[in-house]
Amino acid sequence: MSQDNTEHLHLNFVNGVAIISFKTPYLQAEDAIEKVGNELFDLVKKWDCTKVLLTFEGVRFVSSSMLAQVVKLHKSLARTKGRVRLCGLTPALREVLKASQLDRLLEVFDDEATALAKY
Repeated sequence: MSQDNTEHLHLNFVNGVAIISFKTPYLQAEDAIEKVGNELFDLVKKWDCTKVLLTFEGVRFVSSSMLAQVVKLHKSLARTKGRVRLCGLTPALREVLKASQLDRLLEVFDDEATALAKY
């Protein structure tokens, strides 16, 4: 199984799906968000990912800037018929997605196994 690590992210593949997890529980500082966003896009490009599952297990807070990075990734992959799915979100983060109507744009699943089964 292929794996990769950056300062803020961990990537591994399961059945052709790139599962990317975050190494920090707070995704809020603007400088860190820029780095995380760059790392995210670099990993997706490096490994030529078309199926991406972002797991937010252990993440307690996500800024709107980080959500913008997720939407940007979604749009980028959609242009090449790729997909981004999310899982492991806290109830508070799910509520933010719902309030901002991002839950209509992004596919959200309770856990990794359920999300992987939908690919």
